[in-house]
Amino acid sequence: MNYKRIALIGISASGKSTASRVIALKTRLPLFHMDQLFWKGNWGAIPEAEYLQKHQELIVHDKWIIEGYIDEKMASRLTRADLVIYLDYSGMRCAYQLIKRWILHRKESRPELAPEAVENINLHYLWIVLTRRERSEIEEALKETRPINLHRISSPKDFQKIF
Repeated sequence: MNYKRIALIGISASGKSTASRVIALKTRLPLFHMDQLFWKGNWGAIPEAEYLQKHQELIVHDKWIIEGYIDEKMASRLTRADLVIYLDYSGMRCAYQLIKRWILHRKESRPELAPEAVENINLHYLWIVLTRRERSEIEEALKETRPINLHRISSPKDFQKIF
């Protein structure tokens, strides 16, 4: 495997952060979590222009793994990537993972977030994940860029076959 730029995408709670850490260990490529660029402190959003500028600064590097949500505004990541891994899991699986994450991280933050960003139960967000509402924006970004090396993964077993 000789990839220098890997984009890992998927809806919320699909396991992008966990999968990207596995890939980073195997490839020794630098890993960037988009959540670190978007959120500050206790879930405070960084202004969109600043977030998009930081995204552009990341993708010009020669080597990276960038994991995180994607839409048309950040689709340039897909064009620049040697490999795009799309964790296209079911809404039910991701909703289960989200509930599990809420339970496990209700007192301490996930490694890719600021220490103050502990998980809170949000039923509206759960519904978005369960119904895969974010998927349409991801599909639009894929349609716009048509990445040449796209691996659409539909189960964790499929991911293990690649990595």
